[in-house]
Amino acid sequence: MVVDLVVDRIVAGGTGLAQLDGLKVFVPFAAPQERVRARLKVRKKDYAIAEIEEILEPSPIRVKPSCPYFGECGGCQLQHISYEGQLVVKKLIINDALQRLGRIFVPVSNITAESVQWRYRNKTQYPVRFDRELKIGFFERGSHHLLDIPVCLLHPESFDHLSRVTKRAMAEAKERTYDENSHQGNIRHLVLRSSEQDPGILVMVVTRTNSLNPIVVKHLAEQPGVAGVVQIVNPKRTNRILSQTARTLTGQDHLLHKILNKTFRVSALSFFQVNTGKAAELCRKVLKHVAPQGNETVLDLYSGVGMISLILADFVDSVTGIELDPSAVADARFNAEHNSISNVRFVAGDVDRAIDRIEKADIVVLDPPRKGCQPQTLKKVAELKPGKLVYASCNPATLARDMKILAELGYQAQTIEPVDMFPQTFHVEIITQLTPKK
Repeated sequence: MVVDLVVDRIVAGGTGLAQLDGLKVFVPFAAPQERVRARLKVRKKDYAIAEIEEILEPSPIRVKPSCPYFGECGGCQLQHISYEGQLVVKKLIINDALQRLGRIFVPVSNITAESVQWRYRNKTQYPVRFDRELKIGFFERGSHHLLDIPVCLLHPESFDHLSRVTKRAMAEAKERTYDENSHQGNIRHLVLRSSEQDPGILVMVVTRTNSLNPIVVKHLAEQPGVAGVVQIVNPKRTNRILSQTARTLTGQDHLLHKILNKTFRVSALSFFQVNTGKAAELCRKVLKHVAPQGNETVLDLYSGVGMISLILADFVDSVTGIELDPSAVADARFNAEHNSISNVRFVAGDVDRAIDRIEKADIVVLDPPRKGCQPQTLKKVAELKPGKLVYASCNPATLARDMKILAELGYQAQTIEPVDMFPQTFHVEIITQLTPKK
């Protein structure tokens, strides 16, 4: 069925939303306030999904996508919208989630347009598959079909070069790719990281077995800018990319990043923000919302390699960071010593349980993964009676859910300030300051 639709706005996931006789119709790659002719591909009781066949009246913020794979590759969702338009779209997505899911009606700040729009990622994870030919690239939108994509505009050009080198080296070494159906083969993923240092590229090859042909390692290690090659062994039948088994095959197993006036070691298995420039802005905004007076005790939950903890340490009495990942905790402790900071301690453990050992916190910073916080964790945070909470989130939906819980626990949002950490995608980082209700 082909219908004419007027797209109202962009919703979570970067999809356009239109109405058809009261039925919600989701239209991928539409832009706000444009008229399209679309074919209904899926129709359910309360919604439908349509595919654009013709743009009848384009949106004023529609632009030509820069990447030839846009729309086919699942990596980007908003390249067809001008960058200034993307910032408005993201603000509206945040507003919608907070109001609809969290019943939070606090104004969201405008997102500044200072981001580097392209080549901003410092980490890329490439699936590696054999499908009639060796492919290193990204999954097709909405599927596990791998597209062989030689160039991506979101990461450094050196990553494109290294993916091509990996293909040639695997062919020469006759190294087999992993097959998720049969659970056979070896190489599963190529993971690349970069930093400002020279050499500043860390290459990680994820394998099913402990073996990796030395030809592959040699070709990667000799490339300009490569600081080290690390093998990650993941023998499980899982879609999870990394494991806790890492072997340094040549060079070093980490990179150094400079954020504000601090240096951070980030090891192969540790999480770090993928946009280094915006990581600095994130820290500045967290510091602004903490607004330290100098005598506070701070609890930093999901503290990672200690980035926020160590930035705050100069301005408060003490900081305690809690982090589950042992690699990140080791990095955080190294980073504290390397930066000559002595008023920070890092606790290794599950936040949900380790928080029971905390007796006092004037300020609590939360920076959880996309799934957000467990309700019991938020309850324990509220029981500490901090004078201020600062919550950094990369998921408007889980942020809205958690803010609703915090509201029930006596904390209300004061400011909501997004950071565009992920241009060309629907993802966005959000920093929220909350204080006790009066």
